[in-house]
Amino acid sequence: MTGHIRKKKIKNGHIWQVIVELGSDESGKRKRIYRNIRGQKQEAQKLLASLLTELSNGTYIEPSKITLKEYFLDWMETYVKMNLSPTTIDSYRINIEKHVIPTLGHIKLQELKPMDLQKFYKMKLENGRTDGKGGLSARSVRYIHRNIHEALEHAVRMQLIPRNVAALVTLPKAKPYKANVYNEKQLLILLEKAMGTDMELAIFLTATLGLRRGELLGLKWSDVDFETGRIRIQNNLVQTQKGSVCKEPKSKSSSRGLDLPEGLVAILKKHHKIQAQNKLKLGAAYDKRDFICCQNNGYPFSPGYYSKKFKTFLEENGLPHIRLHDLRHSNATLMLMYGIQPKVASSSLGHSSIGITLDLYSHVLPEMQKEVADKIESGIFKKLSNGVVGSKAK
Repeated sequence: MTGHIRKKKIKNGHIWQVIVELGSDESGKRKRIYRNIRGQKQEAQKLLASLLTELSNGTYIEPSKITLKEYFLDWMETYVKMNLSPTTIDSYRINIEKHVIPTLGHIKLQELKPMDLQKFYKMKLENGRTDGKGGLSARSVRYIHRNIHEALEHAVRMQLIPRNVAALVTLPKAKPYKANVYNEKQLLILLEKAMGTDMELAIFLTATLGLRRGELLGLKWSDVDFETGRIRIQNNLVQTQKGSVCKEPKSKSSSRGLDLPEGLVAILKKHHKIQAQNKLKLGAAYDKRDFICCQNNGYPFSPGYYSKKFKTFLEENGLPHIRLHDLRHSNATLMLMYGIQPKVASSSLGHSSIGITLDLYSHVLPEMQKEVADKIESGIFKKLSNGVVGSKAK
């Protein structure tokens, strides 16, 4: 079994034609597989190698016979796992295996129609939760659609289907996310309740520095410089199918250095001593990865577990429900209310642009408008009425 690639001229340029020789049939007629692909020659070479491997392993399926289940599973294995991060791979896997395949998996790839997807999204909105407790949010349905669209776009590039039918459907509108935040008084109560508990360090770090959950749990003692009073955010602990793993922050701007309030430095030093004692007690049994917010044996908490732990802490102390991530929003809200410039707040939070900061915390701006009006009143109108200009314009 052999194959080769040739360049074919077309009206607007050229394509690469992948040809696999399958020998001859009973009548002596030559049997071949043809695939046309646009782009670079390397892509055609990869397709040729993939076809030869599938034919050799006996896993090759004629495009007209491939079901969505077969295609999506192959796409996950040959594309998603090779190109995306562990957390993204897991989110794709959940959407494909728990939502798409059970409902659409039996449909042949080449027979999928826009109406099939339109009905699928409607069903997911009405009764799409895997626990049977109602429908998915519009945001979740749009995320599933994004996975389907990407997979079908890949199928178009591989010349398995002529067009991406996912581009033809109408998506539900997602409501803008509105974060629940603690005001200054509520935050002070929370911090007071946390003092002296096993949640103290995590809550103080998140509330006063505005850290993401993964950034909090990925912090290591080597990131802290007690002499300068600074901390470096350069790890992100994420939950995957294979357990919790550390990876780089979500964007270049997420990797940042922050100055520490003196009160937070004191809390960090206290917990550093506690962990040093645990290391002495456990010896080799203590995890060597140097995590700051960790279990008594040094092992990291899984992000999902820690969110539940925070929820339980709030319930036990009779505090209003918010997510652990909402402490980050509370921190941002307070920064803007304290008069910190949005650009500085954006840098502190690790946002890629100031627009993200302003969009997320636009609810704070109306409250600040009164302050703006008051400053204009005292800075302009009162000075004019008191005659402090010095001289009248001629």
